[in-house]
Amino acid sequence: MTDLNLVGESYAHSLVSAGKVDKTSAWSFDAADGNALLGKGGDDWENYSKHHLGLDRSANDKTKARFKYPFAKTDKLYRSGLIAAKHRAAQQNDAAVEKAAAALLELIDKPKSAGGYDRKAINFEFKFSGGDTGSFEGYGSVFNNEDAYRDVMLPGAFTKTLADYKSRGKMPKMLLNHGSMGGGLFGSSDPMADLPIGKWTDMSEDSHGLHTKGQLINLDTERGKTIHGAMKEGQLDGLSIGYTATGFTRGAKDNEPRRKIHEVKLWEVSPVTFPANDQAMVSSVKSIAGQITTVRQFEDFLRDVGGFSHFAAKSIAQKGFRAMESESDARLDAFMASLRDAKQATA
Repeated sequence: MTDLNLVGESYAHSLVSAGKVDKTSAWSFDAADGNALLGKGGDDWENYSKHHLGLDRSANDKTKARFKYPFAKTDKLYRSGLIAAKHRAAQQNDAAVEKAAAALLELIDKPKSAGGYDRKAINFEFKFSGGDTGSFEGYGSVFNNEDAYRDVMLPGAFTKTLADYKSRGKMPKMLLNHGSMGGGLFGSSDPMADLPIGKWTDMSEDSHGLHTKGQLINLDTERGKTIHGAMKEGQLDGLSIGYTATGFTRGAKDNEPRRKIHEVKLWEVSPVTFPANDQAMVSSVKSIAGQITTVRQFEDFLRDVGGFSHFAAKSIAQKGFRAMESESDARLDAFMASLRDAKQATA
């Protein structure tokens, strides 16, 4: 039986959230496609792994036979690839893979509530000003780009909300990973989740999108230094806006965007660790009790998704697997918070 590859599932969610989805092309995946994922050296197994939803633990490590059910290539998810994976998994009785593929298809096809809290993320190409002042600028949103939910942000969408902030002498908040609203990898148990990491000094629309200028704060603290360093090193490299769509028109045809958004209420703009992938990581963590049934699977999750060393993952898995079985979401949040502390201690 093939297990669900949690790394692949998380990567699939990140592609969906980032709008990197081909919804119309036919799916094919041959030896040449697989070799391309392995890179020029033929040994990029981390990249090869994340493009597959299935993991055959009976096969040797670092072999193609270990990874099943491909769904993406050239950093793009194929809807037809998910359909193929779902049908084949059903035939092979690989229920976890079938369920994951079905959930991803639902995420792609099901419209989101028009009045709810939305997030739109992009790869954050920013630049710091001279010195180590923590000042930076970049784009929080780009116009005329259809996202994974088939929404398109139109020029002028931010005009009213920015004018409202300006009239009150305020700016949207700058949080990290959307704060508690984002429900990052370790949930919302961090008491500092909603503490701003900086302030936005300017936001304006131009022909490209929402241009932002910001200033990190508390650079003399460990938290401030860590965030500043991660951004400068390109590891904190996403930017995501939290907003409510207050004005839009719906597409009338299948080949049209679901919504063309011409007005939003902007709540916050967050640097994010995984561009649009915070939801994917939450999905993996929140469903961990249902998907991981053995100590070995839990150990793989800690190492591949959590970033623990092989030794640390094995130690935690042996001691903590029983403790996290059949727990509520609240207890699971606390458990994941303890893993965060453990990871810091072993770093």
